[in-house]
Order: sequence, then C-alpha cells, then structure tokens
Amino acid sequence: MMTVKDLLRLSVTNDFSVVAGGNALNNPIQSVGILDFEFTEGIQPVRETAFSPHSLVLSSLLFANQRPERLIDTIKKLIELKVSALAYKPVIFEDLPNEVLNFANEQDFPILRFGGDEFFEDIIFEVMNYIKNKEHALFLQNIMRCLIEEEVSEKQIQSFLQQMNKPFKKYVFTANIQMKQSEGSQWMHSFFQFESFLKSSIVCTYKHSILILLTDKSQQLQFEKILKEWMDLYAIPSDGLTIGYSQVHQTHTELHLAVREAYYARIIAEIEMKSICNYEQLASERLLIELYRKDAQFANNYVKMYLGPLEKADRDLLNTAVTFVLKKSNVKEVADTHYCHPNTIRYRMAKIRQLIDPFGNELVFYENLSAAVKLYLLHKTIEGTTIGLESFQK
Repeated sequence: MMTVKDLLRLSVTNDFSVVAGGNALNNPIQSVGILDFEFTEGIQPVRETAFSPHSLVLSSLLFANQRPERLIDTIKKLIELKVSALAYKPVIFEDLPNEVLNFANEQDFPILRFGGDEFFEDIIFEVMNYIKNKEHALFLQNIMRCLIEEEVSEKQIQSFLQQMNKPFKKYVFTANIQMKQSEGSQWMHSFFQFESFLKSSIVCTYKHSILILLTDKSQQLQFEKILKEWMDLYAIPSDGLTIGYSQVHQTHTELHLAVREAYYARIIAEIEMKSICNYEQLASERLLIELYRKDAQFANNYVKMYLGPLEKADRDLLNTAVTFVLKKSNVKEVADTHYCHPNTIRYRMAKIRQLIDPFGNELVFYENLSAAVKLYLLHKTIEGTTIGLESFQK
C-alpha cells in the first residue's frame, strides 16, 4: 500500500512540500485523479464517484481563480469523498489562505504544494507504477508465505510458477538474507538492484528479510560464490547480514523445499549467531524444524513442560541452559558469556539437571536439553520475540 509519505519519496515529487495535514501522511493512496472544474458553479452537484476513496487529487486550482472562497468547500467535499491528499500546482495560488490551511490541519487532511514545473502525467505514471510494483511485491510475498508455511502440491507449484511469469530454468538455488538488529527496511533496497540481470529468477521480501531465487540449467552452479560477487559489484557489505542457503532443487517440483530450506537455514544461523548457514550442513536441526513447522503447538507445549521449571525456579537457569547448548557444553565459554566462574556454571547445570531430568544419564540429559532449547529458540526467532516461556502457552 502506498502512503502520502511514500509519495513524497518519489523522484518526481522530490521538491514537493507539505503545507497542511502533516499528521496524516500515512493516509493510503490507491489511485490518482485530476481536479479542474469539478467544483465550478454550474457543474453541481459533484458526482459521488468524481474521485475514488484513498486517491491523490492533483489540481492547479483553476476552479477557484478569483474565487478563493471555493477552496474550503472543495476540501470539505474531498474529505467527504475520502480522498487521501490534495497536491496543488502554485499557478493560481502561490500560497493558500490561512483559513484553508487551518481547516485542513484541523481535519488532518494533507495538502501538498508542487515544487515547480512537475507534470501531472509524470506524477500519475510514477504513482501508479509504484502501486503496481507494490502489489506485485505483495503477490510474491504471499506466494513465499504459502511455500514456507503451507503444504503445497506439485499442481500448486506449477500454478505459482505460471503466475510469476518468468522463464525459470530446471534447478533452483535460494538464499534468505536478513540484517542483524535491523531498524526499518532501507537495507533491503540494494538487493533489488539484482533484478536487472535476474531474468529467470526472483528477488522478493518475506518477514523483514530478502529471498533470492536463482534458477539455472546446471545443478553445479556455485550460488554462494555468485551472490558474493553480486554483493561486491553493488558494494553491499556483508557485515551485519545473516544468510541461509538451500540445497539445489528442481524448480518445477521442489520449489517449496528450496524456499523453505533457505528460510530455516537463516533462522538457525541467527540462533547460533553465525553469518552463514547451509541447510545441507544441518543434522538433528532438520528434525526439529519439521516438528515445529508441522505442529508448532505440540512443540511449544513440550518446551513449556520441559523448560518451564527452570524459569519458575530462576530465570538465570534458563539463560544458562540456552548458552550451554549454544556453546556445545563448553563450560569455560559459557562462564565467559555470563561473566562468572566455571564452577558457577557447573553448579547451575547440576541444578538444571536436578530440576528437569534427574533420572537420565548425562548424555540423555544433554540430548533432551539441546532439543528443547533449540525448539525454544526456533519459536522465539521465528516469532521475533524476546519474551519468556509464557509465550509458549498461547
């Protein structure tokens, strides 16, 4: 969805200024209309369909030439028609009367002033092109959501490929990329530069991350190397990025696997605080991923049951258990992470074992703890939350 704020970021509106209604720049824009004589006397009443709801209205305000009193009535009518904003060319009025601006501010109705000689048709073209691209991006996001979250048939995959309307090749390679501790989505824009030479591939977003699907006739394509070369070409720094890579799959029958594997590989990389994770290198994590993906409620109930006693007894115990698994039971590294003596960690681990697995041997205890902690982190990372085990009751 385009907003008035998005409109002001277009190249053609670079010199526009907001003269009123600055608190309503999140109003959506779905279409563009031109106002010339719709509110001139003799053409009343105005048709209810004169302007669509959530539209941007462009005007030179010719209808109010020598009749500035018509301006407030016009704005009232635009508000009534649920227009999102008015942008005027300073031909008849360089500045609007104060009473008009005050009224627009009171009604939270944005009024924008052209910067100079911008043409209506250029603005219309850029706005509608933006909306079209935005709709296509949402369409791709929905396809990726289906591929990752739902069980899809081969017939559905064929349908998705046809709708994406690209000359896809036999094999597909997928990467999922996210910026660590990202604020906003500006970092994503650089990756869309790849689209110019991705004739048989896709770049799109999914849950604040980038998905790149590259297809090729060869199964031996070195996708990881190619992606690095592209990033170097466009001066995209890898620092701060977390990347998950899928295995190679056949495009027309296993597209869902490629997308799904890249997404979960990136999730595991984030959990383990690594920059890169290849799905093919995962072992037991694959079982946990499938368990969580197919029955998240069961997995979360298990986590709550198994790890719940730790949080109830002492939050530090849960944090220690998580670090212990992430550091692969290296007591010294766990102690360094928690700024304490290794004996403190040994004491906590003995207490953890007593609370949640007092009868198992050490190997069984570690296997059980590792599975529960990884499911716990899987849920937290996918849901993007930092809250505790209470979220697993939902």
